[in-house]
Amino acid sequence: MNLNLTKITFISLMMFSSLISISSSNWLSMWMGLELNLFTFIPILNFKTSIYSIESTMKYFLIQAFASIILLLFLINKSLFFLIQINMMIIIPLLMKLSLMPFHLWLPSMIEGLNWMSCFLLITWQKITPMVMISYLNMNKSIIFIITMISLNNLFGMNQNSMRKILAISSINNSSWMLIAILINEMLWINYFFIYSILNMMIMYMLWIYQINYINQLKFFNFNFFLKMNMLMLILSIMGLPPMMGFLMKWMLIKMLIYNKMIIILSLLITLTILNLYFYLKLTYFLLFNFNLFNKWFLQNKKNNNFNYILFINFFSLFFTYIIFY
Repeated sequence: MNLNLTKITFISLMMFSSLISISSSNWLSMWMGLELNLFTFIPILNFKTSIYSIESTMKYFLIQAFASIILLLFLINKSLFFLIQINMMIIIPLLMKLSLMPFHLWLPSMIEGLNWMSCFLLITWQKITPMVMISYLNMNKSIIFIITMISLNNLFGMNQNSMRKILAISSINNSSWMLIAILINEMLWINYFFIYSILNMMIMYMLWIYQINYINQLKFFNFNFFLKMNMLMLILSIMGLPPMMGFLMKWMLIKMLIYNKMIIILSLLITLTILNLYFYLKLTYFLLFNFNLFNKWFLQNKKNNNFNYILFINFFSLFFTYIIFY
């Protein structure tokens, strides 16, 4: 995608608005940063205008605006909620913005009409501000853990065929892990979020390069060896299976939960995550059972082979870098 001045301006404003919310000392300034973020992200969703992107943009705008209104009402009328802890009320619109249970159904439906760059920003950068704001809340952490467990029990991805919807459901699952990580240790959350963003960037870049939108398309593409190895490793990594890099980000959190003696929460986290591995395994089916090292596609697409080698090297360099540090 070619970046012109308009695109650079809106992306810069989007990042700047997130920094405003994170660095603010009062809730009203955080809300202003969220609103600025919303109005700068709307044009980004429509860089490549189509009927589907406009529909998705309207869905996103209505949901985010509704959540912002609820947040502003709770912040202004704190005295009206003296019978209920105000932090319990503020977390509701933030969960809507994060698309966590029970406000999660909007994300898979609206992400279908977006391009890959918008999808990447939506499931990575747009999660930073609400998560940091939740970490500022002075509330009982057991409530957050209950929300996380409910969000992990997210089995409606079993029958999905769209790559965008599967990555959106994966985002909901990983957001639950990140929510626990930011409540325990902010540095732990930064490491988790960084690895998660790198994995999604590489997966979405490959899907964008080869115009893959649905699982069934993997059947009709005779990928070469390195592309299949890259895709397979990235899928296994985002599943969180050892010894991939995706397991490392979950292992850091598992280790911290063990140190804090949160064994019950850890057991539930691992059990519910295993139940969600099925819709990841669907992605590997055509990669494993249509595996030709030398094929016609490989001979006709030598120009893309350099990209495959580079991605292969980058993936393992990141993996070994984190092994050294941890």
